[in-house]
Amino acid sequence: MKVAVVGAGPAGLAFAGRYGDAEVFEEHLEVGLPRHCTSLVSGRSAQAVGIPARLVLNKFDELVVTDLEGRRIYFGVRDKVYLIDRPGLERWLAERVPNIRLGEKVTAVRSGYVYTSSGRRYGPYDYVVVAEGSARKLSSAYGHVVRLPGLQVDVKSDVGLRGITVVYNQKLSKAYFSWIVEIDKGLYRLGLADTCCTVDKLRKLVKLVRGTPVGKPFGGGVLAGPPLKRLVEGRTILVGDAAGLVKPLSGGGIILALRSGYAAADALARGRPLRYEEDTLATRLRLRVAFAAFRVLYGERLVDRLLAVLNGGDYVAVDYDDHLKTLLAAALTDPRAVVALKEALRYLAGNRDVLHLL
Repeated sequence: MKVAVVGAGPAGLAFAGRYGDAEVFEEHLEVGLPRHCTSLVSGRSAQAVGIPARLVLNKFDELVVTDLEGRRIYFGVRDKVYLIDRPGLERWLAERVPNIRLGEKVTAVRSGYVYTSSGRRYGPYDYVVVAEGSARKLSSAYGHVVRLPGLQVDVKSDVGLRGITVVYNQKLSKAYFSWIVEIDKGLYRLGLADTCCTVDKLRKLVKLVRGTPVGKPFGGGVLAGPPLKRLVEGRTILVGDAAGLVKPLSGGGIILALRSGYAAADALARGRPLRYEEDTLATRLRLRVAFAAFRVLYGERLVDRLLAVLNGGDYVAVDYDDHLKTLLAAALTDPRAVVALKEALRYLAGNRDVLHLL
């Protein structure tokens, strides 16, 4: 079968490398650039999908949730969180893909043909794999996924924070959160996602940590789900961010991108593309539950109430890939969580539409 892949990010390259005979279209002139994400992944999952150790820039075993105004919750991370070299990951994946058309931006896919901004038409293809990432210009036609503008920058600072700091403060982000990640001693990656004003809010965050920017800001859309109900539509297959396969509570999606790319390639190689939907069903159901939690925690800012109720708590992050499981495990070890549970139940009683997302 003749297969085209739109996008040379983790999902598209994972598919093409596993499938072995695909033509990849990438709008940029270099694989891995520009940078988009913070590049945090579960250590256990990074090993499971075979990310080389040389691409791991740092490892963290602690995470702090705070409002930067005195409230904080501590998490020890059971299997560590890795900060990886995202451009390096994509270049490594590209080594297994012989046919990548760089500088070819796909503007449309119709009847098995791929159309690019240069005015060219390629095809016909038996299948087109849409792996365009968080831009979702093509994949938006297959279903809605919440997308927030995100921006981040690396800074030098003597703020003295260790590991990963997640900030819930509405002055910095009303719809999501901001973050501070220790890249190296005195070097941090600061970022946030929100519905507006990300430039001004990032400047405010830089000022709060007394930071001096190193290089230019970077970013893009941060997706929060939900995953699409259908991943195979006719001769079109959606993988990674394009399919809404992201963690709603954090926006992370590198591991999910790799796994979906591999799963789609395996299913298509067996001549059973719908098997891809079957193989990802459990994951998509879990992500839909997490998306309902996203609506409750962020939509009504229950997360701020949780931070106030559980202030000073010290817990274990049992699964960095499943934030909902980690929150539930923390709640079961702290009687104060009953107050937060009542808040959540009160919200659900008045907003039953959230349950329709499951």
